[in-house]
Amino acid sequence: MALTTDEQRVLSIIPHVTGLLSVFGSATIIWTVLRDRKKWAKPYYRLLLAMSTSDLFASVAFGLSTWPIPRGTEDVYAPLGNVGTCTAQGFFIQAGIASPMYNFMLSLYFVMQVKYGMTEDRIRKKAEGIMHGVAIAFSFGTSFLCLGLGLFNESLLWCWINAAPRGCKQSYNHGGEATTCERGDNAEIFRWVLFFGPLWTLVLGTMAMMLALVRHVRAQEERLAKYQFSRKASIGDNSSQSIRNLSRKEDRRRYTQSRKVTGQALRFVGVFYLTWTFATINRIVEQVNGQSYFWLMCLHTVFVPLQGLFNYFVFVYPKFKRWRHERRKKSGQSKRSSFQYRHSGMAVNFISRLRLSASMSSV
Repeated sequence: MALTTDEQRVLSIIPHVTGLLSVFGSATIIWTVLRDRKKWAKPYYRLLLAMSTSDLFASVAFGLSTWPIPRGTEDVYAPLGNVGTCTAQGFFIQAGIASPMYNFMLSLYFVMQVKYGMTEDRIRKKAEGIMHGVAIAFSFGTSFLCLGLGLFNESLLWCWINAAPRGCKQSYNHGGEATTCERGDNAEIFRWVLFFGPLWTLVLGTMAMMLALVRHVRAQEERLAKYQFSRKASIGDNSSQSIRNLSRKEDRRRYTQSRKVTGQALRFVGVFYLTWTFATINRIVEQVNGQSYFWLMCLHTVFVPLQGLFNYFVFVYPKFKRWRHERRKKSGQSKRSSFQYRHSGMAVNFISRLRLSASMSSV
């Protein structure tokens, strides 16, 4: 069923809004990291910077929506471009695969830091260069491959990997017969080989790492509970007791830090799933049925361009949590001070009345 004009208009307008919001989120992360040399010196922030830079370019490409699609394309609202603009948009959207790859790299960073106790310096020397190299090589390598094969064409929502004209006979689907596609023959295969296949491989890998992190934190929690239970039963001289106390304090510190890091990692993974689940379902339905549903395409255009904004929310959450904690702390202190002041004032008034009544009785 063809989309109505109003539905086409909605699908075209949504990415303009969500893409702009994502540009704001990604740009804010980039600016925050670059202006602080202490952040810039840490692998975590450099990985986050690279991910946000990828998000920024992809968000701009998504935010252009249907504008780069060649003029005269049917069933598309406001196509204003040509083959060149369409190809450029598709190139940067495909290069945006670097963002989920960096999301995976961040999860790997958290595992190395929490589970294996690797320091920032060791991660920088042993792993960071490989992380950047793999993400950049794959994203730009696949983008240039698609460029060379003429795979970037109109795909209804924006320009990306698709056969042109839309609905043409692709050779893989017709027993190797001659294709009727002018550009992008077998694009449906390349979509899954170059984007959605790697994407969900990253998702599964990230899920496995998060399970390892959660198990590690639970093991730390059980160890602390065992220490707490055996504290009263422990008997020894003062020096050995002090050593045990120091050991327990260090374990508690590591456990607290591990919980914070794991929580942040899980939030980034949540963004991962929220961004790409509806997009994947939409492309599956589109490939199986030849067309998708309007509501599913709306969810696709809402969540995919918003990845930069979602990452920004995750990035500022620890600061927001600290701010909320300090506010509650100050609020509690002010309430206690007010309570003490009120009751001290009542006590003074009571004593004054007693003195006044005593003086009057003596008279």
